[in-house]
Amino acid sequence: MGPIEGEPAPAGTETTKGGFRKNPFVPHELQPTMRKTLAASLVCIALSASAAAAQVPGPDPLELGVDAGVTIGLGDNSVTSIDIPVSSARVGFPISRRVSLEPKFRLNVLTGDTDFTTYRFEVGLLYHLGTSRYPGAYHRAGMYVRPFLGIVGFSNGDSDSDGLLGIGLGYKFPIVSRLSSRFEANFAHRFGDGDQSEIGLLAGLSFFTR
Repeated sequence: MGPIEGEPAPAGTETTKGGFRKNPFVPHELQPTMRKTLAASLVCIALSASAAAAQVPGPDPLELGVDAGVTIGLGDNSVTSIDIPVSSARVGFPISRRVSLEPKFRLNVLTGDTDFTTYRFEVGLLYHLGTSRYPGAYHRAGMYVRPFLGIVGFSNGDSDSDGLLGIGLGYKFPIVSRLSSRFEANFAHRFGDGDQSEIGLLAGLSFFTR
C-alpha cells in the first residue's frame, strides 16, 4: 500500500509546507491544479442544483374572472338577455397542466312593485389547448373547450328552476403578466318546465393569482 497524502510524514520523507507526506503517484506540479479543479467542480454542481431547484414550477394559479354576456333563446317563447358590464363571476381551480374546474355564478335582482330574482349556477371543466411558453401558460392563453352543467331559475313569490347542460369554445388573450381577456361562444339546453335551447356569447377578463 502506497503512502497517503495528508498523513504525518516520517523523518526523511518529502513533505508539503504543512509537514504532511506528498502523494508520489501524483506529480507535484499537478496537485494544486487538481485541487482547484475539484473545488471548481463542486461549485458548479452546487450552482447547477440551485438553478434546477429554482426552475421547478410551482402550482398553477387560480383564475378569477368576470364576464359580460348575451344569451339568445331559441324556439317558441324564448327571450334574449343582455348583461353588461358584468353578468357573472367565476373562479378557475387548476387540477392539471391543461385542465381546470370552474364554478360560475350569476344573480340578477329586480326590485319594484314586485321583486323578481333570476339566478344561474354552472360548473365547467376547461381543457386548454394553448401554449406552455411560461409557467401556467396553458391556463392563461390560447383556445379552450368548456363542457358545463348547472341550474338556472327564478323567484318572484313563486320559484322554478331547470337543469342545464352545455358546451363552450373560447379563447384567452394575454394582456399583461397576470391579466388576460377571454371570449367564448357556447350552446346549452335547459331541461324542465322551461325546456329550451340557447346560445351564449361572453366577453370577460381573467386575473391570475401568480
